[in-house]
Amino acid sequence: MKKIAFCLVLFVGVFAAVSCSKDSDNPVEQKTDNQGSGVSEKNDTTSGAGNSDSGGNGDVVYMLPETRTITLTDAQRMLVEKSNAFSYSLFQTTSAGENQRGKSLVMSPLSVLYVLGMLNDGAAGATEQEIASLMGLEAGCQELVNGYCQALMSQAPLTDPSVTLETANFMGMATDFAVSDRYQSDMQQYYMSDVASLDFRQSAALEYVNGWCSEKTHGMIPKILDEISPATRLLLMNAVYFKATWTEKFDPDDTRDETFTMEDGQTTTMPLMHRKALAMYAPGTAYDILCLPYGSGSKWQMMVMLPKEGQTVDDVVGSLTTTPWTTLWRQGRMPCEVDIKMPRFSTGSDVVLNGIIAQMGAPLMFTDKADFSAITGGAEQLFVSLLKQKAAIEVSEEGTKASAVTVAAMETTAMQPDEYKKVDFHATRPFVYLIQEISSGAVFFIGTYRGN
Repeated sequence: MKKIAFCLVLFVGVFAAVSCSKDSDNPVEQKTDNQGSGVSEKNDTTSGAGNSDSGGNGDVVYMLPETRTITLTDAQRMLVEKSNAFSYSLFQTTSAGENQRGKSLVMSPLSVLYVLGMLNDGAAGATEQEIASLMGLEAGCQELVNGYCQALMSQAPLTDPSVTLETANFMGMATDFAVSDRYQSDMQQYYMSDVASLDFRQSAALEYVNGWCSEKTHGMIPKILDEISPATRLLLMNAVYFKATWTEKFDPDDTRDETFTMEDGQTTTMPLMHRKALAMYAPGTAYDILCLPYGSGSKWQMMVMLPKEGQTVDDVVGSLTTTPWTTLWRQGRMPCEVDIKMPRFSTGSDVVLNGIIAQMGAPLMFTDKADFSAITGGAEQLFVSLLKQKAAIEVSEEGTKASAVTVAAMETTAMQPDEYKKVDFHATRPFVYLIQEISSGAVFFIGTYRGN
């Protein structure tokens, strides 16, 4: 009986492995035709549940989820690369901060990018140049960034119906403050932003903002702010919520308390999920990569990067900005029979980004020299008094839930072989992970797990 069960796991693993092997190379959904004669290609969607290839008896019913590929312009695809580069740099800079050293960290740099896009739309002069440069772009890129954010927000939630992705934006204005018609139009057209007029001198404003945060993250982040300065003129916020089951779930009965060794050599006991499966795996000199697909297996994946002995999580994070992990993945990936061990964990982070973004090359927005005249039409001078993000992730036998809220407060002034290599991927020491939408290549979450 165990042999039969293992074969079933391998069968599902083969299907997942094929999808992971496509990475971001515009995967094409596939199905076997009712003649059993081969594979036919599907461009943007696959047949829905209950549809069959023909009407005769003995037909094969195609019951895979309907999936879609994100459609981007050439310029927007270029911006995916710029966005991911910003994501790695932001995560690296944040990880290196004194308050984060030695701690598990989870972030959604893409959520930060959405808020930067909203700020960029209202920036001018040197402030706009700094924000654009931060994203790897030239000044005057508002239309490109706005269109990119709009495309991801509208299309990414539709890629796989078995995966939940929700993105929301918010613009809260002081009751005696007005933004320009153009800016408000852009926020609603490109960012689908909720808009509210709030009296930031009253506690009800804080309750409203935190209530929005809790609602949009399904309670994973119950509040984003402990207080709001009465001097606040404008709040810009983004929330991202992700929930997905593994393509092949871990069996809770196989989860056991085992030893996890932290980077300082100390050990602790924690529940480790366990399964054997045929999965895509890439060995490296500094770290190994394992692909764990979600949902249908063709649109969302977690990439787990396990440092080799003698290497650290910081080494892996540092390499993200110098040696593209995607190159290692494309060149080294192969289907393997993998013995997987991985912690069941939940972790959260609360990071103030003012100093981090300034260190990365955009300090002006936090000073009285900031130029956000396009927000107000020049009626008032604004600067960013606070930029912060809260994020949380839960990883279990079922799958993953992850959420992030970013807020800016503004004040005035391959073919498969017949036999498979057998490998162990035992994440019994700290590791790096990221969650990626495959068809666009966009990275939505990055994290480290250090056992704390």
